[in-house]
Amino acid sequence: MSAPRTSAPDARARFIDETAAWIVRRFAPGAVLEADTPLFEGLIDSIRILELIAWTERALGGRIPDRMIRMDHFRTLRAVAETFIPDAESEDTDVER
Repeated sequence: MSAPRTSAPDARARFIDETAAWIVRRFAPGAVLEADTPLFEGLIDSIRILELIAWTERALGGRIPDRMIRMDHFRTLRAVAETFIPDAESEDTDVER
């Protein structure tokens, strides 16, 4: 018997919470980071985005193809989650497993 699947909203919320905690620990101790906080306004720079991409790949268990690495996909944590965690109707994701 397989474990129950986590719904997309739950998976996205968990990803956002875990990634926010990681960013705060790694780059901005004491900061408050929410799902729609702009990441490129003082938190993430050109070097840190590489770390965020690597974190996202580990968290999602796959590789993000180069064609999907675009600034708009990483503008906020909500954007990352909505781009790379498939919704309930679709199994499609751009993460290569």
